Amino acid sequence: MVPRREKVAFVCHCVLNQSTRAWWGAGGARREKGMVSDIVDTLMNHGVGAVQMDCPEFSLHGNPRPPRSRDEYDTPEFRRRCREIAASACDSMESLKEKGRDPGVEVVAVVGVENSPSCGVEWTTRTIDGESIAVIGRGLLIEAVEEEMRQRGLDVPLIGVSMKEDEREDGLRRLRALVSSA
Repeated sequence: MVPRREKVAFVCHCVLNQSTRAWWGAGGARREKGMVSDIVDTLMNHGVGAVQMDCPEFSLHGNPRPPRSRDEYDTPEFRRRCREIAASACDSMESLKEKGRDPGVEVVAVVGVENSPSCGVEWTTRTIDGESIAVIGRGLLIEAVEEEMRQRGLDVPLIGVSMKEDEREDGLRRLRALVSSA
């Protein structure tokens, strides 16, 4: 009998710990306390484990902190922290996929958070005319993870899921399709 190959996804920190998100005040960005259950449920329902990546925003600026755009975080110190997190995540990916393990662990996705200055996959935030708005592009951490994976020859899909409930279903649908085919 061939052992079943285990599967994991690397997830941005706030998916498993909402308390690290920037504070927007009453009625703001936090949709729920604890974990983002529909992302976690999607992974669990498909037998996929989760590896939590560090949050560069939280690790450098703590909480509470005001929301900032990608431009406001784009400093040498912040980029260095993103590269450190990306290198650590890719070290873990390589360790999990080691050929010496039978059958090894398949890394099926990196799950980002859309509209995040750090973790946006398709959408991030930029400062335009003094206002933070959503624009097409990668967040600083996802950009660093993608570059580190490219340098190491790791082929892992990036999937973005919105924290806004009315925008989440498209990302969840793509995540479900990806993990069910893995």
